Amino acid sequence: MPAPDSGFSIEACLEPQAMRTLLQQALPDFADGRVTIDRLRIVDARRNASRRRNPNPLTLRYELDVHDAATGTAGTCQFYGKVYRDGASAEAVRGTAALRLPQLDMLLWAWPADPGLPQLRQLLDPREARIWWGAPAHEISALRYVPERRATLRYARSAHGRESTHLFAKTFSDERGEAIHRRFAHFWDLAQHDTHAPQVAQPLGYCAGTRTFWQAQAIGTPLLSALGSTPAASLPGRLARAIGTVHGAPPALAGLAPRDTAHWLTEIGRRRQKIARAVPELADRVARVDEAIQRAAEHLPPNPLTLIHGDCHPDQVWVDDERIVLFDFDEFTLGDPMEDLAGFVARLGPVATGSDIAAQLLDAYRRMAPERFCQRRLQWHLAIQHLLQASRAFVFQVNNWRLVLERRLSRVEALCAPTAVESRG
Repeated sequence: MPAPDSGFSIEACLEPQAMRTLLQQALPDFADGRVTIDRLRIVDARRNASRRRNPNPLTLRYELDVHDAATGTAGTCQFYGKVYRDGASAEAVRGTAALRLPQLDMLLWAWPADPGLPQLRQLLDPREARIWWGAPAHEISALRYVPERRATLRYARSAHGRESTHLFAKTFSDERGEAIHRRFAHFWDLAQHDTHAPQVAQPLGYCAGTRTFWQAQAIGTPLLSALGSTPAASLPGRLARAIGTVHGAPPALAGLAPRDTAHWLTEIGRRRQKIARAVPELADRVARVDEAIQRAAEHLPPNPLTLIHGDCHPDQVWVDDERIVLFDFDEFTLGDPMEDLAGFVARLGPVATGSDIAAQLLDAYRRMAPERFCQRRLQWHLAIQHLLQASRAFVFQVNNWRLVLERRLSRVEALCAPTAVESRG
């Protein structure tokens, strides 16, 4: 935590007005008052209450709307912030491009500086697109950015009278992009020969020098948008077939760490601790949930591990006419296919409220792959997925996170009840 006499606490980092005032005074480009911060937004805040597992109790990004009084120009900028404990930022700042805010025991990196992704500066050069297009990009934007871990960049080129074309680059702090490229290459080839197979955006190549996987743009409509209109009656069956195709793909496409029952028992113990630290008055309640999930695991039918998506949820799916389009093959691993179904159903959200899409999807998968489907394992994984979402409400500081956490916890309790029969989510 910040020094006791600083007058600040970690909560100040999450107060936009307080941080706007502090950054206006502390940032070298703004301190003279010529450039003014008009608005500050906090995004991607991640809390961690464990001192043993993580020395940084808070990481987040600040997006600033600024204007230059001398030139009259306006723009935006962003900073990655990382809070330390017990004054540790004083040592951590050495040798970095970060600005230290001792009042908060925080380091700030101005985009695109990133201690884990030094390749960002190179990738933000429009000429990086020439290898694929033969010409530089006209515009580059960051679609998804997890500091020190990964970023997804979109390159755009416009043509007279036509819509812009796009190219995507996913870059990482390690070499995982090479495995992701192999996965997409497998499914791209499959889709060219099997009209029932899921479609994917065309993989273009992997660059080891920048640890970047390159991909063409996909075509289609996001699944949640399609569900918001009048979805085709065949959609649940096509969705089940697409997920099942992943489960039937070669196990060699999986990552190194399988997600078996033992993995999840360890993980729910961690989530129990996270929730108990965040909301101590819920400690006994979440302990009972943990124990119920562990008891249920003792009676689960055995299942052979198969390839699973590992991060299967509605935002990973588009619809293109009769084809399902799948995204984000980062988390492929060996596991229980019921995990993918549970993860998808647990995150369908309000768009699917009142519809039968969850039940129809599960029924279609049951009929398509009866050898893989297991109601008891599905229900067990649903309980785990709701517990994960409960803890993430705090970790990612979602709006009304305490209410969201308790609602998710109530779903877990219902799923763990001895008489529960659950197939929806």
